[in-house]
Amino acid sequence: MKRWIWCVSAVLLLSLTTGCTYKGMQKMTKAEVDKINMKTFKEGSLRQRMQGTTMNTAMLQTLKAECSKRSIRLTHETYAEGLDGNISYSYFINGDARHFLIVNVFPNEEERIRKMAAVYGTGDGQGINVYSKAGEANVISAKNNTALVYSSSGVKQSKYSKEIKEVFKNVLSNVSNHIAP
Repeated sequence: MKRWIWCVSAVLLLSLTTGCTYKGMQKMTKAEVDKINMKTFKEGSLRQRMQGTTMNTAMLQTLKAECSKRSIRLTHETYAEGLDGNISYSYFINGDARHFLIVNVFPNEEERIRKMAAVYGTGDGQGINVYSKAGEANVISAKNNTALVYSSSGVKQSKYSKEIKEVFKNVLSNVSNHIAP
């Protein structure tokens, strides 16, 4: 009888432990999927608007509008949060993964300069038509704590380079110091 009680207790304990772990994994997976689907971003934007503080939403809407004026469609929108407080928003151009835009918002201008120099090799964290060793054409523009990057994989001069320079110029002319990372 004691052996039977011990076995039932062990099975019960094991099933409870597995259940807790499984629920924890489900919750973590749901949070990650929400990030990928921009749900967390949308909820954060709504929360920020209700609290009355400025968010990156206006800049992203300007970017999309400027691209739309030039028949450039931004697709596959994703975002990522860095460990240092920066946020990156990524887009494919017209659904083509070889052409993509990245909007980087850093906690401050110094961090932007440091990180962009480390990634793209430009001394001041910005540059125009910077070519990497991997054969990618980059258009990089920056202001304050924001950096906009266009890359075209495998193409030295892409069909979007001139238009993207104009888009970046117009978007950054509206950027203020109040963009939140």
